[in-house]
Amino acid sequence: MNDSAVTRLNVERFNSVAASWDDNPVRVELAQAVARAIAAAVPLRRDARALEFGCGTGLVTALLAPELGRVVAVDSAAGMLDVLRAKVRELDLDHVEAVEMDLARALPPGPFDLIFSSMTLHHIEDVPGLLARLHALLAPGGYVALADLEREDGTFHGDAPGVMHQGFEPAAVARWLAAAGFGEVRTRPAHVVHKTGADGAAHDYPVFLATGRRAGGRGAKD
Repeated sequence: MNDSAVTRLNVERFNSVAASWDDNPVRVELAQAVARAIAAAVPLRRDARALEFGCGTGLVTALLAPELGRVVAVDSAAGMLDVLRAKVRELDLDHVEAVEMDLARALPPGPFDLIFSSMTLHHIEDVPGLLARLHALLAPGGYVALADLEREDGTFHGDAPGVMHQGFEPAAVARWLAAAGFGEVRTRPAHVVHKTGADGAAHDYPVFLATGRRAGGRGAKD
């Protein structure tokens, strides 16, 4: 199966579950933990322009948006974005823009003061290449904050299409961030997902947060 077919199947899968995505308390708890970890790791600023790539239904965006200026929330699955748009209306988050885009091929134009994501990197085949693209999108002094699974045994997703990596070694992501030009690189635990894996057994899946900063400028910290 070629890459475009895998991408199509992955988007179809997310579209099919979009309406019930937020009903899963494990996902909601994960989003809350990631949002807390991001807020603790990188300063948020109410005039900051932020990008979430792989936003899904916007569980993390909705939590961080009140502390940010403008948020561009990007995802490949139109169904997930429909849920986010309804959430934007319900919560009066008129500074959040939902954009459909193939994340492996394109990203919206910057500059951004903050780029964040949750559980999206494992869907990207060329992660080092993506990190270089994110660095170029940041304003001087801007931050990146990326949460994803630590290396796991493949039971988290099972045979779901579009999964390019069975988690990551946090140290490897830190090296990729540094190679992409980021400074102040750090990784830290963000959450542990407790769920039944594809093998039918209960598992604990650690999630980490990796952060870095583009050199120059005042950044979101000042």
